[in-house]
Amino acid sequence: MAAKASRVRRAQIIGNELEELAHRVSRFPAAVGRTVDDVEVWLERSSSYGFIFENGRLIPSLSLSRDRVALRVLKDGQMGAASCTRIDEATWQACVAQALDVARMPGPASFASPRTRKPGPLTFDPDLCDVAAVPAELHRLADAISDNFQHEAERGSGSVVMSGHLKYGVRRYVVGTRGGVAASLHGALTAHVDLDGTYFDTFHAVQAPESYHPLALLGARTLRNMPGENVAPDSAELGELRGRIPVVLHPRVFEALLRRLVVPMLTQSSRRSGLLSFADGDRVAHEGFTLIDDAGLDGLSSSRHFDDEGTPTKRNALIVRGRLSGVLSPRDTTRRAAGTASSYRIPEGAEDPQDAPHRQRAAGLLAERGELSFHEMIGAVPRSILVHGLLGLHTADLARSRFSCGISSGITLERGRESRLLAPGKWSLSGSLFTQPGGSEGLLGDHILSRELYDTGTAILPYCMTYLEVG
Repeated sequence: MAAKASRVRRAQIIGNELEELAHRVSRFPAAVGRTVDDVEVWLERSSSYGFIFENGRLIPSLSLSRDRVALRVLKDGQMGAASCTRIDEATWQACVAQALDVARMPGPASFASPRTRKPGPLTFDPDLCDVAAVPAELHRLADAISDNFQHEAERGSGSVVMSGHLKYGVRRYVVGTRGGVAASLHGALTAHVDLDGTYFDTFHAVQAPESYHPLALLGARTLRNMPGENVAPDSAELGELRGRIPVVLHPRVFEALLRRLVVPMLTQSSRRSGLLSFADGDRVAHEGFTLIDDAGLDGLSSSRHFDDEGTPTKRNALIVRGRLSGVLSPRDTTRRAAGTASSYRIPEGAEDPQDAPHRQRAAGLLAERGELSFHEMIGAVPRSILVHGLLGLHTADLARSRFSCGISSGITLERGRESRLLAPGKWSLSGSLFTQPGGSEGLLGDHILSRELYDTGTAILPYCMTYLEVG
């Protein structure tokens, strides 16, 4: 009973900590007084702890209480911003003074009031926290992953080195103005195993699973599924696996392409700049493709009840039956309109999160499933490749929704023979998401989606088979 009570207190302590942070944020606007017309405080506190797998060893990994704070102030119709990495009133007062010095941007009369203080929708599970927050329990899970991998490796031939990590992370968000405060709590247990830098798998859980057995077997299962033969693009026995061929995108890769090349285009700022040339109702993809942004999806670590402006989130239809249905827009404070509640402080390049401006982004992505099972889908063609990871996607051409990058991990799917590993760093993949005038069909215009859906942790997506350039 004492041990159980101790575990329960761990989740409760984190919950009480969030309440204290929310209380401090709620007090600050009053402390500023009449120095400013209004002030908005955005706060993120993140922490994680776990173990790193390295050459058969378990190395503790600890990151406690990284704080990021951004403040926006209004004074005489002008808005300014400043940021810091400390949570105390004196530092925040200094930030207000700094923000007033740079208040040159026209702003609203006041910031909109956050309207919710609910915790994230099933993104913090006390039962999971009470297990994963206990160092001894987390070590036991990490040791099981390592031990089961070693047993599996001893059964096979050759030497395979596993690297990776197992960690439990917690994020706390608070947004406050003079009108109110919103706060939410998020926790996730994640694991990643990488075998010889050629093949990998991941585990992600926001809610406590019925059994941790699949996690304990992560390394062994990944090794068991790993093909034993590598193939390079110049292999003499390659077959028809170069050029424009069928490619199956793992849902993690499909999500990366959607977030990098599609979602940024489907924003109000992209429409205003001319980057998005489509109008509502225009066909932009195959009629079987529907893409939804839903921050309220249960169990995703990206789920939120409010965005980084404190606006309650909603379900946003982006593409419905292949036609553009809507774009992500910020809150219109002049008209008191909530927009799509999709403003987040997501850094780009070398930006720190607390310095990043509000940008429109999708929280949880959801695509409608297809009609074929995964095996029916890949069985329809004699040869294809399955891509698990990409390298260099950040260099993609957003204006043309085109990418050309390396394949970090993938396997061949060849009828009549065992799959082979794509030699990492040797293979490339290129194509477009949208169909370009005078160009070949884009990925979203010519693809097959699997009936199975896969939870990536930040999206629920099917496998996608399409034709892309491989070399």
